[in-house]
Amino acid sequence: MSILSDELSKPQYASLSDQAAADAINAKTLVVRRPVELWRVKQLLIEQGIWGSLKIAVRKSDTPDAVYGLCVSVIDWIDDPSGKVQTVDVDLPSVQSMLAGLVQVGIGTQANVTALLALANTDIRWVDSVGLGTVGDGSVKSAREEIGVTP
Repeated sequence: MSILSDELSKPQYASLSDQAAADAINAKTLVVRRPVELWRVKQLLIEQGIWGSLKIAVRKSDTPDAVYGLCVSVIDWIDDPSGKVQTVDVDLPSVQSMLAGLVQVGIGTQANVTALLALANTDIRWVDSVGLGTVGDGSVKSAREEIGVTP
């Protein structure tokens, strides 16, 4: 059976015409996690007031060494002077640890972290995720014939 046939064998397509089934399949989306462009991370940190807190922490003489080190790491990571780092995988353990550290020292909140992690969510069409491309009514008709199903 093909990917399209497998999908069309699901009950939600049973009563749909070929065109309606094609439309429903083309409209189906899913969320995938992708690396986030650093400019988007920085924009979010600025909008949420975290960027300023990071900059202040590295300028204050009484900032504890561990907090100072964390803040410098975050700033250098986002403002990579070499320009080689363009994106970040926010699901990496090292990034998760850095974000948890910002919450632990009070520079960020869990809500800030959640907003940052959400930047990695991207909606894509199901048909593209499985390599089908846009499905037409003819493809639906053929797939239904393959599995012996008619609307």
